[in-house]
Amino acid sequence: MRVVYVLAEYSLHNHIVESHRLARPGDHIAICKVPLVLRGKSRSETVHRIVPKLSQRFLAGKVLEGLAILVITALPKLMGRGPVFRRLRTIARRHHLPFHRTEDIMSKETLEFIREQQPDLVVTLFHQIVRQALIDLPRLGVVNIHPGLIPDFRGIQPYFWELSEGSERAGATVHFIEDESVDSGGVLAQTSYEVPAGVSVQRNYYLTCRAAGRMMPRVIAGLEAGSLDPQGQDADAGAYWRWPDSAAFDRLRERGHSLVSWRQLVRLLAGADEDPPALERLGADLAGLRDGSHASSAGSPPPAG
Repeated sequence: MRVVYVLAEYSLHNHIVESHRLARPGDHIAICKVPLVLRGKSRSETVHRIVPKLSQRFLAGKVLEGLAILVITALPKLMGRGPVFRRLRTIARRHHLPFHRTEDIMSKETLEFIREQQPDLVVTLFHQIVRQALIDLPRLGVVNIHPGLIPDFRGIQPYFWELSEGSERAGATVHFIEDESVDSGGVLAQTSYEVPAGVSVQRNYYLTCRAAGRMMPRVIAGLEAGSLDPQGQDADAGAYWRWPDSAAFDRLRERGHSLVSWRQLVRLLAGADEDPPALERLGADLAGLRDGSHASSAGSPPPAG
């Protein structure tokens, strides 16, 4: 299989690529990294476009998270835990993978890079809208890793809303991108895990990335074999979430969660994660993989609330 990953510039996304390489070493893998900017906009234009939509508390929390990421990308080298937060460019160099950086996924240069890989599949986890010119490129189509449980947590930052709204489970959903709508394509698979008590939003996203990374090799194998049966979504089911507001932060704290926990980050880097057995089970429970027999299922996620 020839797979191109289109991933946002976030150091936790390395787990998705690394899991694929480990499980399917014969596949051709390429990486297209997209900075956290809106398509066709500079960083400053993106800031001016998005910041007015954010609550002050959310903005302050994201600044704190940004500082944490700056620190944790240096700490692993000192603590010998580099793989936890390794950057995508480093992954590409380490494994000699074709690598391309772009601020516009639909630019001529980016589409040409993807076309040169002769992809069977494009896998996305980023923030820009995919247009038809890209959807038509890979032989098997484009699939999106949504870092939340569809249909209850469509939209922006589902790993935040899963915690603020008191969901008992969090996880990831893989679905086709069939057109230019958002989070609406046929669902191929979903994996979920029990939300740990007191987990921070950032660690929840780490767990989601780990779960998605372990799920993807089976999804790719199913697509290659033609054994997956995508399940259409009901547009009226579930909910679509937007940027968190101050009330959402209040609910997050009332439920015992936080945006960033330095303690959890340090323990993670030190190899002392709070629940190693649960970490090993991530991605083991799958709903939606259909190859003549059902994989073990974690069941449907509970409604938000």
